[in-house]
Amino acid sequence: MKRSFRIQIRWSELLCAVLIAFTLVSCAQGQQRYQAVRDSVSSPTIPYTRYFTKDKFDRQITFYIHGDQSKRLPIVVSVLGSGAYSNFIRIGDEIRDGHRAAREAFGDRAHVVVVEKPGIEFLEQHGPQGNPSGTEAGASPEFLRENTLDRWAEAVNAALRAARSLPSADRNQTLLIGHSEGATVVALAAAENEFVTHVASLSGNGPSLLFELLQKAREGRLYPDLPADSETQLARLFADVAAVNSEPQSITDLVLGHSHLYWSSRWKFSTLEELSRTNARIFLAHGSADRNVSVANFDVLHAQLLASGKDVTPHRFEGADHGYRFDDQPERDGWKEVFEKVREWFLGKKE
Repeated sequence: MKRSFRIQIRWSELLCAVLIAFTLVSCAQGQQRYQAVRDSVSSPTIPYTRYFTKDKFDRQITFYIHGDQSKRLPIVVSVLGSGAYSNFIRIGDEIRDGHRAAREAFGDRAHVVVVEKPGIEFLEQHGPQGNPSGTEAGASPEFLRENTLDRWAEAVNAALRAARSLPSADRNQTLLIGHSEGATVVALAAAENEFVTHVASLSGNGPSLLFELLQKAREGRLYPDLPADSETQLARLFADVAAVNSEPQSITDLVLGHSHLYWSSRWKFSTLEELSRTNARIFLAHGSADRNVSVANFDVLHAQLLASGKDVTPHRFEGADHGYRFDDQPERDGWKEVFEKVREWFLGKKE
């Protein structure tokens, strides 16, 4: 009896020790979530410092911060559009980043944060001759599984919170900038974080992504392999939507260069609805000659946000395309212009 009692005590002690160890490990893992860990071997060839953090899905998220980390400055998160590519690309012996306009516009007045898409490695590019195409063509199965709107937005959210936790972050002002699909991503992140004070939507959608696809189909330019008439194009679109909805989790079946999972994860979100949920000030910009995302999205977004009583600052660039280029003014750098306008709206003119 005594021996049995001792064994029970030992088993109880062992169980208690296991539970304590498990609790400590769980706490340690929980503490890593949204905390920034600086990479001691950040590449010296780029003007950024690399950090890691954990998101709510327990993924390791990689993000970069531009600027002097000894200075306390506002956080500005910059997010680009769709596609399977790194924020950085090697051209010859040089490594360039897709956020040059943002970091040059803000200079030493803010810390610009860029986030790598989960499933994409540093310098990884997919598209013709290694150039980003905006589609998922050639991407890894890991990226295809991760590239849902909510999981991509959570990666941005994790990097935002981690960057904001650093001593170098001025927590009084936080700006999110998104271009094209990135506009929906930052709208979702802004809606999830009450501390975001400003959000800029550049060339983004207004209503559901299906609104834009319907517009292109009606104009006969959604499917380049089909006749350019609305009836034929709409029939293909409706068939594709039905196929996506029948197998929404598929990453092997592609529609317009993207998997079923890509599309099904995006049908239910819209930039308009997400921006309606935030109290942040809102900046809208769009080119009237945009063929990727119709300027009608901008007009709908502007009108609805105004009707909701939001603080909205609109900028319509007449004659500009999706990347703010002007056919009649090839020397004009509209991409630079739009980021400078965002900077002045966010921080005011430099004295």
